Amino acid sequence: MTTTPATGYDGLSSRLVPEAELREFLLGCFGIAGHELFVGHADRLDEDLRDVPPDTVFAAFCAYGEVGGHFAMRFDVGVEGRLADRVGRGEFAERFAARFGAYVLYGDAEPPGLWTVVLPDGGLLRAALEEDCDRFILYAATAPIPGLPGLRLDEGLWRIR
Repeated sequence: MTTTPATGYDGLSSRLVPEAELREFLLGCFGIAGHELFVGHADRLDEDLRDVPPDTVFAAFCAYGEVGGHFAMRFDVGVEGRLADRVGRGEFAERFAARFGAYVLYGDAEPPGLWTVVLPDGGLLRAALEEDCDRFILYAATAPIPGLPGLRLDEGLWRIR
């Protein structure tokens, strides 16, 4: 019997989600109990974990923070293999986008330099991104993204391997 290894679901969201809402979403998304989840702002992790025994293992561990540009938030969610079996990377991004009415950028098996963007309605597109510190700007996408009228459209991004 093979066991799925632990993995991470990293991404960017166009909407800054309050921590309590993020926590509620993660609990429901992965079907876990409160004690199996840690959620904290990336700038306060040491402080938030100060009273947690060092040998504590969480089934899901989420750090988030604010960013600028076309996105408002970054998230890094580490999950045990059993949770990855329940909800894959793409499904996680789709659920996040739908739940929070946001567009979500994530990476999986795209060619280098390209990303997948999930729209709130579940639509998927491929996009190119420019990053400068914590500022993320989409400069091309295969379809329009609501709220980004000046985005260059390039259907050819689907053909890049």
